[in-house]
Formats: sequence, C-alpha cells, structure tokens
Amino acid sequence: TVPTSVNAASYGHIVEAAAVRRRLIGAASTIANLAYDEAEEINNVIDRAESALFSVSEARTTRDLVPVKDLAREYLDNIQELHARGSDVTGIPTGYIDLDKILGGLNKSDLVILAARPGMGKTSLQLSMALTAGRRFGKRVAIFNLEMSGEQLVGRMIAAETKIDSQRLRRGQLADHEWPIFYEAIGRLSEARIFIDDTPSINPMQLRTKCRRLYAEHGLDMVMIDYLQLMQSERANNNRVQEISEISRSLKGLARELNVPVLAAAQLSRAVEQRQDKRPMLSDLRDSGCLAGDTLVPMADSGELVPIRELAGQSGFRVLALNEATMKLEPAVVSNAFCTGRKPIYKLTTKLGRTIEATANHKFLTFADWKRLDEIGVGDYLALPREVPVTAQQTMSDAQLALLGHLIGDGCVLPRHSIQYTTREIDLAELVTNLASQCFPEDIAPRINPEREWYQVYLSSTRHHTHGVRNAISEWFDDLGIFGLRSYEKFVPAIVFEQPPEAIALFLRHLWATDGCVKLRRADDRFYPAVYYASSSVQLAQDVQALLLRLGINARLKCTPQPGKGRDQHQVIVSGGEDLARFAEYIGAVGDYKSGALSDLKAYLETSQPNTNRDIIPKAVWRAHVVPTMQQNGVTTREMQAAIGQTYCGTSLYERNLSRERAGRVAEAVDSDLLRKLAESDVYWDRVVSIELCGEADVFDLTVPGHHNFVANDIIVHNSIEQDADVVMFIYRDEYYNPDTTDRPNIAEVNIAKHRHGPTGTIDLYWHAQLATFRNLQRQEIQL
Repeated sequence: TVPTSVNAASYGHIVEAAAVRRRLIGAASTIANLAYDEAEEINNVIDRAESALFSVSEARTTRDLVPVKDLAREYLDNIQELHARGSDVTGIPTGYIDLDKILGGLNKSDLVILAARPGMGKTSLQLSMALTAGRRFGKRVAIFNLEMSGEQLVGRMIAAETKIDSQRLRRGQLADHEWPIFYEAIGRLSEARIFIDDTPSINPMQLRTKCRRLYAEHGLDMVMIDYLQLMQSERANNNRVQEISEISRSLKGLARELNVPVLAAAQLSRAVEQRQDKRPMLSDLRDSGCLAGDTLVPMADSGELVPIRELAGQSGFRVLALNEATMKLEPAVVSNAFCTGRKPIYKLTTKLGRTIEATANHKFLTFADWKRLDEIGVGDYLALPREVPVTAQQTMSDAQLALLGHLIGDGCVLPRHSIQYTTREIDLAELVTNLASQCFPEDIAPRINPEREWYQVYLSSTRHHTHGVRNAISEWFDDLGIFGLRSYEKFVPAIVFEQPPEAIALFLRHLWATDGCVKLRRADDRFYPAVYYASSSVQLAQDVQALLLRLGINARLKCTPQPGKGRDQHQVIVSGGEDLARFAEYIGAVGDYKSGALSDLKAYLETSQPNTNRDIIPKAVWRAHVVPTMQQNGVTTREMQAAIGQTYCGTSLYERNLSRERAGRVAEAVDSDLLRKLAESDVYWDRVVSIELCGEADVFDLTVPGHHNFVANDIIVHNSIEQDADVVMFIYRDEYYNPDTTDRPNIAEVNIAKHRHGPTGTIDLYWHAQLATFRNLQRQEIQL
C-alpha cells in the first residue's frame, strides 16, 4: 500500500502506539531492576513501580531538561486564557471571596497547609471548600479523613447545605418542613464528584496509590487530608518531627506528580497557648522550638563562634551536626536561619556547666530519644559533643598567640593607664618581654621592674603619641575587640576560635601560665591532680572551656562564691585520666614552676588507675539495648560477664553506668553494633542539673536538612524542619479563648502566613457554630 496524506491520522496513531509501547517496555525494565535490587526497601520499590506505570498511562515522558521556549509557549497560552476569562481566580475557587483574592484559588501542584489548634474549624473549612469545588464547579475531590468516619463527614456537609442545626441533624430531630430541604441536599450531594476515604493511620505511599487509581479511573482535581499528624511514616523513625517533615515532602511530591492542589490540615501544639497573643505563627507549625539570640553556633569551616541572631536571614553556611546513624559529628549545610518572635525561655545547665537558653518546646537529644525541654528533668542525660573539630588555617603567629594569652590573663590594657604585665616568675617576665619585642619590634620597648614579690613588665610605646596615634598593643586589642576590659569583663577574642588545634593549644598554654593551676595536692595520704583555670569573668571561663573542647578535653565549669572577699570565681576544671592526659600532651606548661608541676602530673598519670565516673554511657543502655541483643544472639548474663572479665554479679551489673572502654568490650561480647557505635561515638553524655525560667526574649532557629540537628553552646540541639508547603494558612477565633471579653464574636481570622507565589495577609470569615461552617462576611459601606 502506498502511503497517502489521507491516512495521516492513522499513521499518527500507529506512531503514538509504538511510542507508548516503548515507554511501557522501559517501565517494565525499570520495575524489573527495582525488584532485583534487594537493598531497596520494598515499600519504595512498590511506590516507584506504580509511579513508572502511572507515567506511561498518562503518556508522560520524563525529561531532565526542557527548552525554555516550550515553557514560555505554555506560559503564554495560560496567561491568554486567564485574560480572556477575566477572573481573579486562577485555580479551584475556595468559595471565599477575600481568600480567593489573595490566593487566586487553590492552584495546581500546590501543597496548602491549613493549621490551627483543635476546635478552630479546620475540618469545617476544608469541607466547605470541598463542597464549593465538587458541587458548584464540578471538580473531582478526594477527601482523606483520618479522624472521622465517612458518615460523620457527610453529616457535616448536609448541615452546611441545609442550614439545619448539626446537633439536631445528628439525632434525626428534623421538623416536617425540613425534610424536603434535607432530601434535596442529599440529592445535590449525591451528584457531587466527591470521594471519601476514612482509613485511619494511612501512610503516604497508600495515599499516593489510592490517588493514582482514582486519577486513572475517574480523574482528580483536588486532594484533601485531615489531618497531617495522624498520618504514619512509611518507615519507623524515633524523631516524629522529622517524620512529619517527610510526610509533608511526600504530599508535595504527590501534588506535583498529579498536578493537583493538595490541601492538608495540621494540628498545632499547645505552645501556641503559652503566649499572651495566641495567634499562630509559622514557628508554631514547625514545632521545633527556638534558641536565645546570644546562643553561639560554631562554623564548621572556620571554627568561628557566631551568635545565632547574626545568622538570621542567611543560608548556605556549614555547621556541625550529629549523624545519628554513625553517632559522629559532620559538617552540614544550613538552608534557613530565622527569627521566630519573642517567647518565654528557660536556662538549661548540665553537670559540666554548659548552659543554653531555649523555649519549652525546643528538643534536645537525651539517651532515650529527642525530647522537648519541658519533657526533660534534672538527672536526665543529654548528648554533648565530646570534641568540636576545627579545620581552620592559622592566621596568628605563635608569638601573637602566646603574648595574647599572657596579657588576657595577667595584663592590664586600659585607657589612660600604663600597658603592663604582672607575674611572680622572672622567667615569665622575660618571656613576655621577648614576645612583645617579636610582635612589635619597632613600636614597643618592654622593660622589667622588680616590685616587692612580683615583677612588672611595662610595655611602653616608642611612638610619638599625638591625635590618632596610640600604643601599638592598645590598637591591637582594639582591633580584637578586647581593649579596656576589667578582669571580670575579659573574654577570648573571636579570632582565637578560628585557629587550628595546635595554635589553640599554644594560646591556652600561655594563658594557663597566668591564672591557671597545675599541681598535685595531698589529702589523706594520697595525691590527686588539681588542674584548673580561674577567673572572675564568667565569659572568659566559658571561652576557655569551649577552647578546651576544640582539643577533645571536656572540662567542667564551676562557680565558687567569694563572700566578703570580692567577685565570684569561675573555675574551668580538667579532671579524669583521659582529659588530664590530653591536657599534658597537647597544652602542657610554660615557665619553670608549672613545667615542674606538669612533670609530676605526668608521673602520676603513668602510675594511677583512671576512675571512670564522668565520661560514661548511661546504665539505661543495659535494659534498652544490651539485654535484647543478648536474647537475640543467645548470650547468657553469665557468659557475657565472663567475656568482659567481670566476676559474676547477676543483674546488679545493670545498675551501673559503663565506661566507653567497657562498653566496647560488652559490644564485642554480645555482638552489638549499636553499643559499638556508642562506645566510639563523638557524644559525651552529661546530666542536667537545673532548668530555670529566664523570662522572655527574641528567639531564633536554623534548618539543617538531612541531619536535622546542630551544635550550639557546645550542646547538640534539634533544628527547625523546613516547610515544603506553597501556602500556609492559620485559623484563629478570639472568642474561643476570650468568650466573655472578645469584641469579635463569631469572627474567624484566616492568616495566610506563607504564599510562595503571591501576597500574604489576613481575612475575616463568619463562623456559624450551630452549622459548624464558615461563610463570607457581608460588608456594607455607610455614607455619613
């Protein structure tokens, strides 16, 4: 047969059929490969297989890159259609005039979150929108309600349609004249293309499967879910906040795959009601808590400590985060940093003296799980980094670091005062003299003056001082931000935190030569090491503690009151065999006096048995992980204790904490990968000693995708989960909280707090309690 133009349509169908067959063969190959991949979770395999077949049935081709001219042509057609229609609504109308003016209706591929506290009317507003779409505009709507039965939902819709009191309708108490209205409403509702699924605890994969099937069989224009928190994740996860984030991301993927709007209700936590103004905010939807503005966050690349308030509005920088799969700290990228308003905050203090100020709902990693601050009690163990790794390049000379350490400790660098350094040790006086000459060879002429029992090193300027010309050390300290500080105001300048570990160790070595202590003390015929740094400045003490952590030394911060003597003293105490050994190896000592004491300390450490009562794994690990592993692997208690060299003591062993070394031996004895990870982890478990209300403050948070946590104030804290929604709306009714004093009875505020494609704002709706429905407000302009 000779091809002719008359048969062009038939030829086109043949080509199209061949293309579909090729896509079907490709999908079959993809499904086969997925089925053979045993490493992939079966739920993911099923979901991806369904998606592949669905794409074929919809005649979609997957393209990684699309020419912009094709997209521009589609956009032009869409704009021309909207112009011809002459309407403000670009998507599915909600039925609420003011809401549609802001949103333009519910638009294709958008995930819309409708959030509120219980009793505000989330379900009612959703059902009103479903009725508008399904009955008035003939749209096909799928409603997934995890809280109510299908019959209950129909009852609500009938009440809204008939305007019959929902309570009477539920009891069947209809007047004679109401029956015709009721029958008519049933008829209208029966014709609406609304599909209801009341499966409880549905997971995202099941929901996607049902939506795809409905799309293929009947078509689908909109999906509604009530409500988000009742959905179950496809895989077990102890972190519920992270689960909700994954569910939200899955719903956004569904909206894009089917190219329909997905409207999901979300229930807010009680944190909303702890504020004086109970109007919800975006931070309430995240439900992740927040930190005080002066909370210090270490930067993974530079080591710089940055107050979290200064990070607000930034993204793309790297922080330190805990990989919970390996229990190791890793750099992680921050996608968002933001202020969440002014809220009540609490100060949490651990036994090591690390502190952080956070809201009641901020989460911390306890040994059991991530817990909100208001769920944590005194005595609970929190995860702290046992070391803050630094990869920075050295930008200060060794002489500068050493001189800075001496001057911060025993120097006087004040306005209208001689720049001087005071010490009892002549070798330290000579050392500071040499350091000053190295750092400022042309500008400083140091000299040593013996005065009674100490030596004064005067760091005099050789410059001709006039307007704008000062002592070089004064200028240096000014640049560092530490000029003119009294002893109780001193702190370590930020640049020191941006140095590599060996430079930090050098700085601490010289700082320790001033107000530090390294000695062996005697008590009850035995010796014990006393290694600490003391200062009247709590900020300086905290800085020293933080710098020690850069070297893997977990020091304890202790406040010692000085009644009648002066200001309180803050001691940074190094104890425990491992930390003392690190101190001796990395920091050491300078000067004859402390160098001799350091030699005694090293000799003591070589002969003494370290006592493990601080750096431990909490005893809860026995019952939570060790015993179940023993039962699974058929290891008895007696066999386990014999394997670790422990005299048999029955289950009383389970009442003791484990050292990391013993935990490693137990892990080998019972073959526990989890215990092995804990024994080798980057986590130090520290006990909470106090939680105190501090008042109110502006608070902030970060979003760290993937890890969902970060290090702040040398404590591991949870992050804020990013919202995948295109639109976030909140419902607030003042009469719910203030029934006797409200000046807005029956008025509901709907706040569009996030709108990815347009403006935000607040609209008012009328709330009809008897019918459990919302209506447009009637406005009248009165000419005066």
